Amino acid sequence: MFFLVFFVILATISNCFGTLCPKQCDCDMMDGLNRATCVDQNIVSVDLGVPKEVQVYSLNRNVISELENFCFKEIGYSNLKILDLSYNLIFWIGLHAFSGLDKLVNLDLSNNRLRFIPSDLFWDTPELQILDLSSNVFEKLKNEPFIIHLKLEVLNLNNCRIKSLPERLFNRLPNLKKLDLSENYMVTFNLDVIRPLRKLERIELRNDYWQCNPDFVAVETWIASHNIKYEKQCKKKLPKMSEKMISLVTERNAIDVMKVWNVTIEKNNTLEKENNKTTLLTPFQKFDRDFSAVQAFIIGLEVGLAIGAVLTYFWLMSYCSCSSLFCERNQTRRRRRLRDGDMRTNLLWNNAANRDLETPPFYRRQSSLPDQSPPFPSRGIAGLHVDAIRVGRRSETPPPPYNECRLSI
Repeated sequence: MFFLVFFVILATISNCFGTLCPKQCDCDMMDGLNRATCVDQNIVSVDLGVPKEVQVYSLNRNVISELENFCFKEIGYSNLKILDLSYNLIFWIGLHAFSGLDKLVNLDLSNNRLRFIPSDLFWDTPELQILDLSSNVFEKLKNEPFIIHLKLEVLNLNNCRIKSLPERLFNRLPNLKKLDLSENYMVTFNLDVIRPLRKLERIELRNDYWQCNPDFVAVETWIASHNIKYEKQCKKKLPKMSEKMISLVTERNAIDVMKVWNVTIEKNNTLEKENNKTTLLTPFQKFDRDFSAVQAFIIGLEVGLAIGAVLTYFWLMSYCSCSSLFCERNQTRRRRRLRDGDMRTNLLWNNAANRDLETPPFYRRQSSLPDQSPPFPSRGIAGLHVDAIRVGRRSETPPPPYNECRLSI
């Protein structure tokens, strides 16, 4: 019996509230209104399966980029009163995206990427009173009504990078009471922009770029005369040229001669005391005072390079002089000639150097030397015997050693 009663109660609740709250959202009550909070969940669409009885729908800090036409009407969210779409990536809104939201009172579209919206975009929300469009990118505004709405009371255009305000911008907002235009890039302001706002009660114009020219002063005067709450921007009165010149002139006090002499003596004593107190600086302290760390590093690098260049020069002069190079080259050539020369040339050189060496037998010299003329002059060396001459186009074996060619008699 108990389980049957519980089942009946659960069925009644489900019929009253429809579908359950999705896992990305938190559903609760706020001031007697059904609230669904779906914050920071990487949501890309407004259709999450939230119960249709929702009245406060928060979808801020997600990644919604577009609002298609009739997106809320097709879901059936006809009871919405507060809709929060701030901190998303919305850059395009269909003309009939808010169709079906007849009870919507508060709409937050701040911190998105909107650059343009149609003037009759909110025509399908007749009860809309508060609209927040701050931190979007409305850099260039045309000279036409920005929004057309009969019951809108609060409009926030803070930090929208607006550079200028056309005269017809707020012509179709007859019930607007609060307007925020602060933190934009405007330099001047025309009174015709806010003159159609006959029910305006508060305006915010905080900006660091205002020029207090006659037009802007006239706007502040008109605001003050209509008892509109406003924080005055041109608080300081600009001085005239004559006032500037007078302010530059400084008055000097009368000078007493006796007092001046006393002051001079006191100053001299003070200087002497200060000179006595000064201490001499060491060379390192003077260098540290006159040069920075970077300059000291560059100076040290240059000195090191100079010393290295001088030492390298002396090393090259001591080990790689020109005379030693030529001498070594000549000796190398001589060794190569002696090593690679013909064996007969070596034998001839030995006969010239040592006369005690015996020549080969006659019959060997006769067969190998058809011509008895020496291949090169003897240069005044007596007893020089030519051993052998290479005959062209004839391959000969070298003669045997001398000890094998001797004849024992």
